[in-house]
Amino acid sequence: MSIPLPSNCMSIDDLSIGMRKEKTYTIAHDDAVQFSKMSGDWNPAHHDESYAAKSFFKQRVAHGMFSVIQFSGIFGMDLPGLGTLWLKQSVEFLKPAFFDHEYRAVVEVIAIDKETNTVTFSTECFDPDGNKIITGEGVVKPIPAKLKHANL
Repeated sequence: MSIPLPSNCMSIDDLSIGMRKEKTYTIAHDDAVQFSKMSGDWNPAHHDESYAAKSFFKQRVAHGMFSVIQFSGIFGMDLPGLGTLWLKQSVEFLKPAFFDHEYRAVVEVIAIDKETNTVTFSTECFDPDGNKIITGEGVVKPIPAKLKHANL
């Protein structure tokens, strides 16, 4: 397997308030099994259909972190891209994600601090009906301009 390369390599000087990127994603139950193997979280709400049928949501739910990790892909590959360090993330889980539905992750630049070389993004995920399922903010450090020019 070849490793995909980032589509962008943006320094803080390339970024502006309002820039945004979105991506769609789907969560399969096989992904949840792998996540549970790594995390140790085998909550029956994720894996046991009969248990989940009696739960508040009436079906199995995906681990919320599947939606959060979408931001990592956007930051590291697209906006800002190559050389980005993800420093901080706040998250509020508003609604669950279910298996085999298409979701949308969206990040938008809301603050730029050139002095510290940090950028704050709003981070949100939406379900197929457009309802917000996750909200929060992420702070990243884009590649320094001098390193960007050395990598191009």
